[in-house]
Amino acid sequence: MTLQYARLFQLRAGLELIANREQTTRDELADALRQRKNFDFHDKDAAEGADDIISHLRDAYLIRETDEGYQLSTTDDVDAAVDNTVLLYAGDEILGAGNERVQADRVLANLMYEHPMLVILAKHVHRHGPITSNEMKREFDGDAFLGDKMNSFTIDMGLDLLDDADVIEHGPNGYTKGRWPIRLFAHVVHEEYTDLGGTADTGIREPQLFERLETLYGIDRSTFDRLLSRLQTEGIVSEASYEELIFNPETIHGANIHE
Repeated sequence: MTLQYARLFQLRAGLELIANREQTTRDELADALRQRKNFDFHDKDAAEGADDIISHLRDAYLIRETDEGYQLSTTDDVDAAVDNTVLLYAGDEILGAGNERVQADRVLANLMYEHPMLVILAKHVHRHGPITSNEMKREFDGDAFLGDKMNSFTIDMGLDLLDDADVIEHGPNGYTKGRWPIRLFAHVVHEEYTDLGGTADTGIREPQLFERLETLYGIDRSTFDRLLSRLQTEGIVSEASYEELIFNPETIHGANIHE
């Protein structure tokens, strides 16, 4: 499934529409989405644009279809659909979870699982920005990551989604780095951990890992500590000894953020 026209705020609005009705048919949901005046479907037919939103929500495990219509997914639904649910959220975990930024981050986490090319695009901007859309296309058009193939269209859609979430920022000279979503951090940490010689059995020193990320990506210490703590809570990283970290290979593989 390739990236489609849906934007992050549209996906969150789709969840709200279902939550307000508890469940709704596809036609009812599509009609409600089309009636939202602030939706921009990039000159596509509004019906097809609404279908894009519904497809994204379904493919990202945020909604489920029943005989009566669509409902927000539950943790049981996600557990049944995915072998490893690390850094994945059910639809009913999104709304009411903190502010809109927190909710958007959770939607993005599921999208990055389904479309890992988003991790690659975000990583490249964080390391090499400012960089233009055309430069990104020259770099990645035709490439694939974990089976997710990129082309000119999906690269534009991916950049839009990342910009929506403030993971990257669009300025006069192109895209520059913004916030660090947890999936991006997990991927980068694993990549540098491996490059520094870390294995499933042998860890690396945490100060060494931070210095590497600070040099390559300009990450600050507080952001590094906060996100590393999150990876430890999720069981992706653990302390092997004093100031030494080790990755859980099964968890990192199941989270769909490995190389």
